[in-house]
Amino acid sequence: MRHKRRVSQEGQLKDETAYYSLIKVSLEADWQAYHGIRRRVLWELRGKSGYDSDFPDEYIIFNHPLLLKLAGRPIGTTRLDNYGQGRGIVRLVAISQPDQRQGHGRALFRLVEDYARSHFLNTLLVKAAPDAVEFYNKMGWITQEWDDSEYMSSGSDCVQMVKALVG
Repeated sequence: MRHKRRVSQEGQLKDETAYYSLIKVSLEADWQAYHGIRRRVLWELRGKSGYDSDFPDEYIIFNHPLLLKLAGRPIGTTRLDNYGQGRGIVRLVAISQPDQRQGHGRALFRLVEDYARSHFLNTLLVKAAPDAVEFYNKMGWITQEWDDSEYMSSGSDCVQMVKALVG
């Protein structure tokens, strides 16, 4: 089922049944939801262990931990890191398991793009998991190598992708 979405005066994406909001995580309950979704989707469901909710990059001033809410309920996460020169890296994208494949990822990215523009970023970068490349392509991302050192970090099997923001 497809819903037409529009942006409300409050800056939330709206369709007939749902309101989306993207917030920068600051409250303890939001931190718990943020880490809970990521731990489950990106670690546990992929057979990994050792998720670190105290990882220092989460708290760097130029990094923006973001939580997607649907009608006030946390359903997705990402972190947008300011990479300099108008570029931002989208990291650790996750939609909670029961909410996947319902269009929430597309909503998350529309809001992330708006958020990035509001922080004067004009290009977004991502290291996409191989099984997510098709999703990113549909959202206008293209495969492009942007930093060799990123291949040395975890996720070396990932595909580097880029999206120029317009408007």
